[in-house]
Amino acid sequence: MPPVGNDVVDLAAPGNRGKSADGRFRGRVFTVDEQALISGATQPDTMLWALWAAKEAAFKAVSRGDPAVCSIPRQYRVFLETEDTSGTNARLAGKVSTPRGDLALRVVLTADWVHALAAESEEAIGRLRQRVSPREGTGSGADASAFAREILLGEIARFLGCDGGDLSVVKEPGGPGAPRVMFRGCLLEVEVSLSHDGRFAAFAFDPSTPLPAECAG
Repeated sequence: MPPVGNDVVDLAAPGNRGKSADGRFRGRVFTVDEQALISGATQPDTMLWALWAAKEAAFKAVSRGDPAVCSIPRQYRVFLETEDTSGTNARLAGKVSTPRGDLALRVVLTADWVHALAAESEEAIGRLRQRVSPREGTGSGADASAFAREILLGEIARFLGCDGGDLSVVKEPGGPGAPRVMFRGCLLEVEVSLSHDGRFAAFAFDPSTPLPAECAG
């Protein structure tokens, strides 16, 4: 299965506001070129978290196939190649250079959140089904995780035309604990990614091979 990663950041979360002024954090996480992008941005915090989300999405994608891959953020170099500000939300595109090769990247920036997608190619990103959804209150991490699973399974159920009760999320055994989706007791051959931060949860999945033949009945 081709790798898929996504990451969402709540720009208003207390720990996220004003982070662009934290020189120690910037130096630890971002390359010199990435720090220049942050410094030159109209909204430095938004750019910082867009780059962070890109790194996180890329790490999630490559670590699925290689749990031992390096997780140091500076080893995931973000290169932004295009920017589209013609719509309601700004959109960035480019690539992330990882310890296991390059991944295509897209990032959506809003006033409330940023959301990054990483996959093996622009074509792969284009076919992803994905969404960022607000959740009521801030709750606990467990609640946020449950909500992320809920919105993912709801979308897959609509895609398959099945009952949501036929689906469940399990952790991949023997690996990095990445999420996998089961349909009536069978693992779907579908790459999925979940994320949450503050008031928002998000998912992405590649619907190109969602249902093994042995599960179709």
